[in-house]
Amino acid sequence: MTPHLRFTLISLATALAATLPLAAQGNVVIKAGRVITITGEELKDAVIQIENGKIKAIGKGLETPWEAKVIDASKQVVMPTYVVAHTSFGMSSGNENMANVPYLTVQDAIDPSSRFFEEALRNGIGTIHVIPGDRTLLGGTGMVVKPFGKTVEEMAVRAHTGLKMSLLASGGSRMAQIHKMRRALEDIKTYEADFERRKKEFEQEKAAGATTKKEFDEKLDPKKKPVVDLLAGKARAYFYVPSTAELLEALRLIKQYKLDVVLVLGPRVHQAVKHLAAVDIPVVLDEAMEYREPDPDTEKEVSHCPAALLTKAGKEYALSIGAANMNHYPWWQMAAAIRNGVSRDTALRSMTIVPAKVLGLDKEIGSLEVGKTANLQILTGDPLAATSWVDTVLLDGQVVYERGKDLRLQHLFGANETTQPNNPK
Repeated sequence: MTPHLRFTLISLATALAATLPLAAQGNVVIKAGRVITITGEELKDAVIQIENGKIKAIGKGLETPWEAKVIDASKQVVMPTYVVAHTSFGMSSGNENMANVPYLTVQDAIDPSSRFFEEALRNGIGTIHVIPGDRTLLGGTGMVVKPFGKTVEEMAVRAHTGLKMSLLASGGSRMAQIHKMRRALEDIKTYEADFERRKKEFEQEKAAGATTKKEFDEKLDPKKKPVVDLLAGKARAYFYVPSTAELLEALRLIKQYKLDVVLVLGPRVHQAVKHLAAVDIPVVLDEAMEYREPDPDTEKEVSHCPAALLTKAGKEYALSIGAANMNHYPWWQMAAAIRNGVSRDTALRSMTIVPAKVLGLDKEIGSLEVGKTANLQILTGDPLAATSWVDTVLLDGQVVYERGKDLRLQHLFGANETTQPNNPK
């Protein structure tokens, strides 16, 4: 199957899923002890009505339709599932070691059986933007998926989300990587200009009767078209910048070529916070929440937290997760930000509504509001408490994860121990 045909089929599957008879999804009522809406006030002893996969109502004293499935979360906390705006995990193989492959797409590599998606559900993550890794130059396009489904088509939320760009020097100097990026963009710009020149010449020949051809039959090279679309403002890029040294050049490239980008920042950008605060560009922080370096005056190690510095500068950002250690837990990432002075509300927003906004999905997900998609997680306690865990996850109003039925946890802890409070998240 060609990449183009696969993309077309996935796009059709995504559109079809959105138009299926919603009545078939059923109605659900959640009786919650506490509701964290993210964008509104927290509610206690509230009811959430879900109809056809959407939130119909949230409030106290709401009636329960006789046909609705009732979930008793009266002693639990309900909030939206987390949103990951940028990750390269969840693929059977990546392409980040190939420098210039903008024509590739992650939809050919996403592995529905990956442990990453299983862990995502276990940790309350409901939406994931999978995109090529950072060890590339122009690395292909990403795709937004939900971590549930047997096929990529079932998991699909939005295909062809944006092109990956990276200034991470791999096997060379920073300046060499920057030069390669500028050269790659200039080459495509020249190619497009030549294409448009030939097209214009054909139209002139046609008008003068100098050709018998009725249409200009030359097509853009499909391997170059993703970058052509980027330079034409028809596509977005997720631009990885590892440190301050590359950031200023990245901002110059963005301005020069009028690129629509999301900046994905490494931890060593703390010296450029004022530049980030001055531009209207969405920001995603990578999984490394803290960076330590010697102070130039005292030579003592100093810790920097980009999230805290951006918060202080008034710049909104989305947090990410890793695939190993503690940083693959959303609650750990938020707690690390809070430990460095970020407010609780800002930390929660950075894993929910802000990444949803980055992906252009904030009208559908990221908060609990009437009319939005019912992507919810039910926790045993506060999301930032070390003793809390995700008990249930609903996507599109359907239960897709229950800790009590988690076979891997049953294998690890025993069938009767998965709901005991002394077990880890």
